[in-house]
Amino acid sequence: MRCEPHPFSGAIYQEEEGNLVRVTDEKRGKSGLFTWDGKWIEGDMSYADPHMLYLVGAPNLPPEKDIFWTVLPPHESSPKSAFTGNMGRGTAQRPKIVAPYVGDPGKETDEGMRSSAYIPQEFLLENDRRPELIPEVYKLKSPMPGGPVKIPTDRFYKKEYHDLEVEHIWKKVWQMACREDDIPEIGDYYLYDIAHLQFIVVRTGDNEFKAYPNSCLHRGRKLREHSGKGAREFRCAYHGWSWKIDGSLKELPAEWDFPGVREDVCQLPEAKVATWAGFVFINPDPDAISLEEHMGPEMIQHYEKIQLQHRYKHADVVKVVRCNWKLAMEAFLEAYHTIATHPQLLLAGGDLSDNRHDVFGNWGRLGHINVSGSSPHRGIVIDEQTALATYRGVADFNREYLRGHIGDDVEKFSDAELNEQTFSNLFPNFSPWGGWGRIVYRFRPHGDNPDECLMQAMLLGPWPKDQPKPPTTPTRFLEADQLWVEAEELGTLAKIFDQDCGNVPQVHAGLKTKQPAYVWYSQYQESIIRNFHRNYEKALGLEPSQTDI
Repeated sequence: MRCEPHPFSGAIYQEEEGNLVRVTDEKRGKSGLFTWDGKWIEGDMSYADPHMLYLVGAPNLPPEKDIFWTVLPPHESSPKSAFTGNMGRGTAQRPKIVAPYVGDPGKETDEGMRSSAYIPQEFLLENDRRPELIPEVYKLKSPMPGGPVKIPTDRFYKKEYHDLEVEHIWKKVWQMACREDDIPEIGDYYLYDIAHLQFIVVRTGDNEFKAYPNSCLHRGRKLREHSGKGAREFRCAYHGWSWKIDGSLKELPAEWDFPGVREDVCQLPEAKVATWAGFVFINPDPDAISLEEHMGPEMIQHYEKIQLQHRYKHADVVKVVRCNWKLAMEAFLEAYHTIATHPQLLLAGGDLSDNRHDVFGNWGRLGHINVSGSSPHRGIVIDEQTALATYRGVADFNREYLRGHIGDDVEKFSDAELNEQTFSNLFPNFSPWGGWGRIVYRFRPHGDNPDECLMQAMLLGPWPKDQPKPPTTPTRFLEADQLWVEAEELGTLAKIFDQDCGNVPQVHAGLKTKQPAYVWYSQYQESIIRNFHRNYEKALGLEPSQTDI
């Protein structure tokens, strides 16, 4: 049975039969019994930490899957890691860390106010044991200027904003549709959904892809109802009109009855298509800028060495979440929530307060140069030498782990690159992690319902680039009431997602009643979100949000 101390109070959360949790706080002399989802059953303690209740009492992963996601074997043929834990503590050598909340006072730095756990980026880069290998883009600093900003709440739930997004974002911007490996052979096609729009993305050559609105040019029936393989044509099941996979008209039955129509329907309309790092992107706007211009040189340079195109997709999960897509995405664009949402990370040591945040136009990155170990909200701040030892230790572990997967190619990477687990945002909704973090997020509206979204998480594991990859793992779909831990292929990441997705529906509901009707985003720790809203307002033609401070 599971049993964990609370990282701040030390109160003991003990699993009992039937997914119940007994909470005992000896210091306060109180205890209570709760369901894992927070309902009080009995006792003089009537409220407990909902994320601790989930951690201890909710349906769990099987032990063989309760593994940190960056060391999950990508395939049954992959070498197994010597480390098969979940990065938690609980041994005499690594006891769980419990300490009272004191708050992070912050400190003044050359870059402005930062966490009291702040360690200059330069210190870690200058002490890298392979400095000649560090990409120049890692050395850039570009924090978003300005202070806290308030954003109106109505953009998160009013249908009028969804409609604006369809017209000015989903019909106008570059968006990831699928992986190239999802459609590996000529004629393979993927149906990409965004709001009420759907596109057929088809491989038409060895390195050529096209995308068409999924609609017959006769009377509008969908040409395909499911993704598929080996198509030679797209034939409408209503009246038999058909087009070749290159979009050219193949057959117009009873053409004698449509004089003068052939020229208008001779070619399926196309969205613009581009590829990057093994992903296929589309843009429905024929006048759009290139994908490269949308991404910007900094993003392209940042991911250049790690070559995501050679990774193997060993997990792909889509879940319905009862909140607006922007709210779900924002939960993964800052680490500030760790102190409340992920108690297991605090028990393991740090609270992720010292993350770097940089913005470059449509792309923002956070966490590319940082060290875990400090928990300033509990008064635990490691010094630079301890941080450096930790940094090098992580690099050494990852170097030897990755050697079993990519061989001596691992020698091309600096300590910085072997530590990196950047989480990021390419406007509007694409978040590929950097380094060896494996994760790729995508957030989309669920049809035309602004109160629900589709959250997608892929894991791209390391794979030898000179060996053929197995077929990609099929996408698993989870309904709103299913837990992420049902997707065992995500490892411990599934638990983290369940905690995050325990928050965002409550945020969505709370925003509808919030007074005053705006939310605040911080100057630094939530600056990637501020950058998103800056780009969002520009795309929709809204007045820029302002601060009253």
